[in-house]
Parts: sequence; C-alpha cells; structure tokens
Amino acid sequence: MPSIQNNPNLLVQYLQKPASEFKKEDLIRYIEEREIEMVNFRYAAEDGKLKTINFKVTGRDELDMILSTGERVDGSSIFSVLEADSSDLYLVPRYKTAFLNPFASIPSVDILCSFYSQNGDPLESSPENILRKAQKQFFKETSMTLKMMGELEFYVISETTEEEDVSENGYQSGQPFTLHEDLRVEALKLIAQCGGMVRFGHAENGRFTHHGKHYEQHEIEFGPVDPEDASDQLVVAKWILRMLGLKYRVNVTFIPKISLNQPGSGMHIHFLAEQGGKNCLIENGELTSTSLRMIAGVLDLAAALTAFANPTPISYLRFMPGQNVPRHICWGKQNRSTLVRVPLAWNSNIPFGAILNKQEQAKIDYTFRQTIEYRGSDGSANPYLLSAALIVGFMKGLSDHEAVKKSDDYYCSGNLFLTEQQMKSEEKQFDHLPMSCRESAEVLENFRQDFEANQIFPKSIINHTILKLRSYNDKDLSENFKTYGENQDLLDLIDEYLNYM
Repeated sequence: MPSIQNNPNLLVQYLQKPASEFKKEDLIRYIEEREIEMVNFRYAAEDGKLKTINFKVTGRDELDMILSTGERVDGSSIFSVLEADSSDLYLVPRYKTAFLNPFASIPSVDILCSFYSQNGDPLESSPENILRKAQKQFFKETSMTLKMMGELEFYVISETTEEEDVSENGYQSGQPFTLHEDLRVEALKLIAQCGGMVRFGHAENGRFTHHGKHYEQHEIEFGPVDPEDASDQLVVAKWILRMLGLKYRVNVTFIPKISLNQPGSGMHIHFLAEQGGKNCLIENGELTSTSLRMIAGVLDLAAALTAFANPTPISYLRFMPGQNVPRHICWGKQNRSTLVRVPLAWNSNIPFGAILNKQEQAKIDYTFRQTIEYRGSDGSANPYLLSAALIVGFMKGLSDHEAVKKSDDYYCSGNLFLTEQQMKSEEKQFDHLPMSCRESAEVLENFRQDFEANQIFPKSIINHTILKLRSYNDKDLSENFKTYGENQDLLDLIDEYLNYM
C-alpha cells in the first residue's frame, strides 16, 4: 500500500488518511475547500457499466443530506428482477470509493454507491451485495480473508491508411512500435488517481490491420486487494479507458473475441487467502492443502461459473479449438493452457537484483505475492457477480474432504493448446467448458444449489441469469463459425457486442 505522501489518489493526499477511513465530514471538507461544484453518484448494475446521477453542490446542508441518506432511484430500470410496482430503492454512497473525476469540465467528486431496500436492508439482488455476502460467509467458515485482482485485456481500434491486412505479435511492444502506449500509460495514471491499486500495463499479443482499421491489444494488471475493492477498480478502470478512447478518438473495447484469427481478450482473476497476515496458499515453497482445495472447488463448479464469467454469446467464440484460450477444466503450474494456473513464484532464496547488480541484499520473504489465477473469464462479466461465484467455488473446495485428491485428478502437466493429434500423448482427458450461453444455462440449473447456499445468490438472480442465457438461442453458434469461418454473420455479431460491455 502506498504511503499517504506518495499515494496517487488525490483525496488521500489532501485528507491525509487512507481511503478506507474516509468519513462524511472528510468529503464535505474536501468538497468545500477545493470548491467542488458537482457530486456524482455512480453504480454498476447488471451490465457492469457505471451509471450516474449528478448533484449540483448548492450548500452544506444539501450536501450533508445526500451523503447521509443517499437518493431514491427506480430499481425496475436498473435490475430486471424488480417489478415496477415496488421498485423504489435507496442509492447510498460508499465514502471510501470517492475520487476526483479526471474528465469532468466542472470540478466533480464521484462516489460509488450501494443499494438499499425500502426496509433499509441491503438489496438482496444487487451485485455488490451478493459479493459482500459471499465474503462474509467465506470468513465465517474459514477465518481467512480473501484478496483478489484482475488482469484486464482490451483492444484499441483506430483508423489506418494501411491497404493490406497485416498481423503480427505485439506482446509488450513499446513506442515507436506500438501506437497507443500513451493512452495506456495515461490510463494507469488516472486509475491510480481514482483509487485503483494498479500495478502495470503493457501491449498484448493482438495487433493487426483489417479493412482500413488498426487493432492493438493491451493489458492492465492490478494489485491484490479486498474483493469488493477489486471489482470497484475494474468497473472504474473500464470507464476510464472508454473515456480515454473518446479523448484519443479511438474505440476501446473489451469484447471477448474480435476476430476468429486473432487473440481474444480475457479478464483473468487472481486470488489469495490470508490468515494473520500470512499467505495461506504456499508454505516452504509448496502449495498448501488450502490452495489445492480452493482450486478443486473452483474446477468442480467451472462449467457453471461460465454463467457469470462468460455471459454473452461472443464469449464462447474464445473457447473454440485453436484459439489458444483455456477451455479444459484443469489446472497447472505456470501452464497458460489450463483454466486455473499457479503463476511463477518469487523464491526468497534467490535475490535476483542483488546477484545481477553484485550487491548485498537482506533475505526477504516474497510469499505474500503468490496468487492463483482463474483464466476463463472475460470483460463481459460483471466483476461483482463473477467474484462472488468464484468465492462459492472456494468454499465448496474447502468443505470437501476429497478436494485434495480431486486436485490431483484435475492436474495437467501438458500443453493443451496443441492440436488433437499432438495431444494424444496426454494421458488425462479433461472435460471442457460449455460452448454456448444455452449450455452454460443448463449447467447453472444443475448446480444452482451451490450458488444459492447460505442465501448468497438469490433464487431470482439465478432464475434471471438462466433465462437471459437461454434467450440468446446460441446453441450452435460456435460450431457454425468453426465450420464456415469468418462471414458476415460473425462481423455483425462482433459489431453488436463491440461496445456492449
């Protein structure tokens, strides 16, 4: 965590306290002393996009009132599960999320909000409350606290004078060999200013020109934080990137698959569990039984998790054979072809910097950096619901006495990106993820009791998710494009979802 003096969040700098300690009086003082003219209530509903209510600051009493009590909103226009005859909700600001809007022409403070019912209870079906319930239940059952972080991939699309279609690997390319590094670097700066624990960004593999447009893929990675904070920073980051797209006159898109012949974009989620400040995933350089149980639980529910990780038809084009995206239900160490991956760890016995630079260095325990990565999700996912669903998987594994044995059955040491002919040497055969929203809905129906346990996911949300997935009627979509390749139907589908998420 950055020190107060070095923290890029402008409110943290000014108020000289961490965002987690922001109080109403702090925000009022900042707004008055900095002559802020607007306060914007923001929230992410079903589609994960930030919505906005703008308040003109007219005086202390009015400001105190809206920060204390929130505002009424029409819940039926926000959540499909609410009926119009009883849909009034309270929208209440979460003070720790306040940030100075970097794009507003009028000085503005934005605050993320939560929903409350007429009775003053947290709205059962709101995404951030579902995640909060999952976190509380996880701590109740395990006495461990979770941290999560995202890796957000996206394409920047710009006009080009290139007449020929050109494709090349752009992984971690820098200027002058990449066009949109300035946009990505500015995004890193602004996300940090708005409270995101951002770590780094780089160009990704996808880079091609097609029909007079240049497509360039990038990625931003965050640091591990409280799961609710991790979801908050993902939705804010997506908003910032889209706003920068307007500024730079380009299109920023998180679409999972932009072309069958080009890399798709994922939204990978890393996680770790701590107890007493100690990382519970690794001990003496080896994965603990806690790690193996959590991995097994997620993989037990992997097929059903797609209902939250991959909620649009175009999500499943990423899983078509030959796309170099994990679609088999298995895990591996440092293996990017598996659905769950244990990334390379830092060995405290090898002080790389000291060795390379011929300097003395004290031994430092870096096990706090060890995470486990779920690689199946993409940018169409609502991060709150996705994170809650993953936590359900963690709890399933930790309560299963057979989970450690299952983790061995799920383990893959081979490269699953090889062709079927090349894969014949792989001894184990793993199930694969659903290949359509329709199939995902059927699996969720079969496993709904896991998500509804402890009233984490309301029945209404599971019902709505199943109906929504079935409504796409996409049972044979992937198979059709596998057979016929890129055609006008695919181009129309990509255009439909280009700015959907």
